[in-house]
Amino acid sequence: MVDPGTVARGGTKNRWLMLWLSVALIQALVQPANALPQAARPARLSGRVVAGDTGKPVRGAFVNVIDTRASSPTERKGRWIATDADGRWEFADLAPGRYAVSVTKSGYLKVEYGQQRPFERGRPLELTAGQAFDRVDVTLPRSSAITGGVFDEFGDPAAAVMVRALRHRYVDGRRQLTPLSEGIEVLANGGGDITDDLGQFRIYGLAPGDYYVSAAFSPSGQAAGRTDYLPTYYPGTAAPSEARRITVRLGEEADNINVNLVVARFSVVSGTVLNSQNAPVKASLQLSTEDTSGLPVGPATSSADGTFAFRHVPPGEYRLRVYGAQSVGTAEFASVPVVVGGEDVAGIVIITFPGATAGGRVVFQDGEKPDTRLFVRSATTVPGATFSNSSVGVNPDMSFTLSGLTERHTFRLGAVPDGWFLKSVTHRGVDITDTGYEFKPGERVSGIQILLTRQATTLTGVVKDDRGDPVGDYSIVAFSSDRNKWGYLTRFVRSARPDQDGRFTIRALPPDDYLVIAVEYVESGQEFDPEQLRAWEPMATKVSLGEGATQSVSLKLTR
Repeated sequence: MVDPGTVARGGTKNRWLMLWLSVALIQALVQPANALPQAARPARLSGRVVAGDTGKPVRGAFVNVIDTRASSPTERKGRWIATDADGRWEFADLAPGRYAVSVTKSGYLKVEYGQQRPFERGRPLELTAGQAFDRVDVTLPRSSAITGGVFDEFGDPAAAVMVRALRHRYVDGRRQLTPLSEGIEVLANGGGDITDDLGQFRIYGLAPGDYYVSAAFSPSGQAAGRTDYLPTYYPGTAAPSEARRITVRLGEEADNINVNLVVARFSVVSGTVLNSQNAPVKASLQLSTEDTSGLPVGPATSSADGTFAFRHVPPGEYRLRVYGAQSVGTAEFASVPVVVGGEDVAGIVIITFPGATAGGRVVFQDGEKPDTRLFVRSATTVPGATFSNSSVGVNPDMSFTLSGLTERHTFRLGAVPDGWFLKSVTHRGVDITDTGYEFKPGERVSGIQILLTRQATTLTGVVKDDRGDPVGDYSIVAFSSDRNKWGYLTRFVRSARPDQDGRFTIRALPPDDYLVIAVEYVESGQEFDPEQLRAWEPMATKVSLGEGATQSVSLKLTR
């Protein structure tokens, strides 16, 4: 028999317990956001966009926010929002990370937060959990434009001509004229316009600077004659070295930039494609110039008997690439130089060869593998030869196999998981991280290991002026003291901009001896130019980075 007193005492306990649970539940439901666990609290960014010429708010501007440390390609595309009538915007639910903010609006220049000069990178924003940064204000300057006309050899307007603005930049291991590809105003064809029925063009959305203008007429269908218009540079030359420079000032329009097209005899380039079994084969072909300022010719496809013909080729130096040829179910490739000087180039015989296969594994040195999809990509070390690049998903057991490889290739992860860094790429114990591997036709290579680590180097610090006061706006360049490590696709050269606190951080440089310099301005890509690095050498500060080391330095601004 149960004692009633026991029941009463137990009932009282239960009532107090239920009351306590109810109060706790209500508190949990009504607790403010700042009572959430610190790790779960979102960060916030907000700001305002104003016009540089009037100071008035810019409504309808597109603000793009990207977490630069995100490992997912989707996350790297970022998020965007349009400014309201007062030019204001806000992202209130951001995860901790390192963010880049950019703003675009038709009629204005595309500007990144912290960007002070044309073609300069913006400044990153380091956000921790729960942090709010509410003054991400951006001033949009008015953009500039180049206008003019294109005329044929008779002085008549030339319609449907592609006109592009180009700049000298250090790209793909060399300094060359490069089409623009910046801003929402830039067309998909690479920073240009198509002439109208009066032969007129207008290239807009330009930052102040020095430009060159090229015009290329690409008629559809087969050419009826053997003469046509060469890609022509302002004012009227087919030689890039003879092009005239056009200086554009902020918010101004450089007008009357008239291009007179150059006429030349075009050629037919023809031949036969044979596979490695010496049999005629159907394949895809393309002729492309050796620099990025020219336009490719083609593509073309060889017939079943292997014959092909490019029937409208202007004079120039080209690389003829063949891909997609088949031999016993295996894709084959070929690449040969072709020089066209106004006469037909016939009888070319191209023998394809099977691409190589590379297999290996991704290894994590300091912990369990992350729960995210990984991709391995290969990149040819030959500038411009992107047709043989490849990418493949990593299998659940961390193995991968890449096929169709030609020439020399390096290997990287397409997106390194957050907190991990590339340590090395080896083949059977030999380090090929930066040198890559030279593949022979049809070769099957195994044993490639991509090693990731959490023990990455960190170079951080501040910059001061001649009076010892902190400098908030600058660019940092860190480059190996060994000139042999500067080359194309190098990991031993990096640049950085300061965060909102005026501090710079460069992570995951390979262990080495470095030279570090702080300068007022670095145009994107300029840090890889060997000529510029040699000029900076005498003024740079020496820093040694060991494996996993963190080095803090204080630098003076070099003017």
